[in-house]
Amino acid sequence: MNLNKLEKAYFYNCSYRNVVADISWLTEKLYKERDSILICCKDQETVEVIDKYLWRYKEDGFIPHSIEKKERSLIYPVLITTDIDEEHKHNVLLALSGVLIEEKKWQKFTKAYYFFDDQENGEKENARVMWRNLSALNVDCKYWVNKANKWVLARSS
Repeated sequence: MNLNKLEKAYFYNCSYRNVVADISWLTEKLYKERDSILICCKDQETVEVIDKYLWRYKEDGFIPHSIEKKERSLIYPVLITTDIDEEHKHNVLLALSGVLIEEKKWQKFTKAYYFFDDQENGEKENARVMWRNLSALNVDCKYWVNKANKWVLARSS
């Protein structure tokens, strides 16, 4: 099977973490590297939380972004949404809350960051499914856990 572009997937077990702060930091880092980022959330409430946090992330600036509503917001470097549309042109995917993503939707990204809480059975199981699916297609997968407030690599495929 042709995998198109996806080369790396990073899994973050964000139990006991402020995932919104982590997402904001990562989004800023990727944006500065000139990546275009699609943040996929499980529901509209999470979209709104991420949106508000990115506007207030730093006092001396903000991360330019948009939330997808009825109009297409394809030109924004950072787009927060509940669905991955094939028209999106972003190269990096940030998936929150253990969202299960269909293969045809994640294939178009070069990197994927998958955040889940392993204390939530549904999120943990979705992360396992995503890991198996990606690993089977030879995507370089890395699993990170938080120890003493630092991200530590726990497993790699």
